[in-house]
Amino acid sequence: MSRWVRLAARNLRRHARRTFLTGSIVVVGFVAVTMTAGFVSQTFTSLGAATIRGTGGHLRLLDPRAAGKTDDEASAILLDDWEGLSALLRKDSRVVQAMPKLSFFGLVVKGDKTGAYLGTGTIPGLERGASLASDTVVSGSFFSNPDADDVMLGSGLARAIGAKTGDLVTVMTTTPDGGLNAVDASVVAVLSYPIKEIDDRLLFLPYRAAARLLKADGRANTVTVLLKDGVDLDAAARDVARELAAAGRPVVVKTWLETAAFYKQVKMLYVAIFFFMGLVLSTVVILATANTMTMSVFERTREIGTLLAIGMERGQIRTLFLLEGLILGVVGSVVGAVASFVLRFALNASGIMLPPPPGGTKGNLLHVELIPLAYGLGLAVMVLTLLIAAWWPARRAARLNPVEALGHV
Repeated sequence: MSRWVRLAARNLRRHARRTFLTGSIVVVGFVAVTMTAGFVSQTFTSLGAATIRGTGGHLRLLDPRAAGKTDDEASAILLDDWEGLSALLRKDSRVVQAMPKLSFFGLVVKGDKTGAYLGTGTIPGLERGASLASDTVVSGSFFSNPDADDVMLGSGLARAIGAKTGDLVTVMTTTPDGGLNAVDASVVAVLSYPIKEIDDRLLFLPYRAAARLLKADGRANTVTVLLKDGVDLDAAARDVARELAAAGRPVVVKTWLETAAFYKQVKMLYVAIFFFMGLVLSTVVILATANTMTMSVFERTREIGTLLAIGMERGQIRTLFLLEGLILGVVGSVVGAVASFVLRFALNASGIMLPPPPGGTKGNLLHVELIPLAYGLGLAVMVLTLLIAAWWPARRAARLNPVEALGHV
């Protein structure tokens, strides 16, 4: 076999211009596969981080009664003694923080203007570092006093009621027992949330003010848990559920992926685009390479006739052309891998800022990730593509009539 490989390599060197053109197609295809995979992976990472910050943590803890219920149904069920839960969670070395959240809705009033809101009661110090809210302040400052009757409004909601920082507004809602309650709060910040539908209804209160408003002191709709980087999410969720159940505090534990419908949709869209691009790329490489190798058969007709005339078998002729395609695929992929490394290094060092991911407010530095699987897949795709492209010309060469081939001009 080594003799045939050397012969195929010699043929490629003899036709250096054609080999260079075909190899260039392979190199570009390989670079396109690996760089696209690295960019898409970075996009998933950025979008995932933005989604985690949007929910305030990696895990959500719900009351056991919320199991099997929809999000709307689960939001009406409150966890008791969230501080006790947080104390238990802090014993786990993987947990950074545990933060209660109260969800409520109602009307916010300023003068004669009223707007409907979707509210969240949260701990200011914990919310600042865990969620996107602190990055979206466009007026005023993120609230910091956990005991103050302060409020932060989405910019769309603030415009609707004509409120600005420093104004006093009245926040009204229905308590879990069906009563009506209200609190007067000072607007300390206006937020510009990236999703308009949320921005038009967004309202934040410190947890204590929200608990007084809802008459739900010590309770929360959910406790969000922020984990350290690199932690196995599913394993952490299982361990947290088991540890809390053993401590007599059973809960429903959901990972951020289970509730991130938007993230899943965007990821599926990107995967579909990447798959389609791969099909187009493979088709282009196959057609371009097949055309080049078909021309090679035409130009080498007399050579093939001579080989057949001196006793070379037709199967060996076919194998020779397939080996040429195989060598082109392997060598082109190796050169493409080197080019990908160089291009990746140059782009990552360029300092280019990307626009914010969907649901995000800040762009990220371009960082094309290194995906070893993409390099392996690129090699497999390019080699397979070259073999497919070489098959028809190889078949045609093997079926030539030696007499007619020797007389070809």
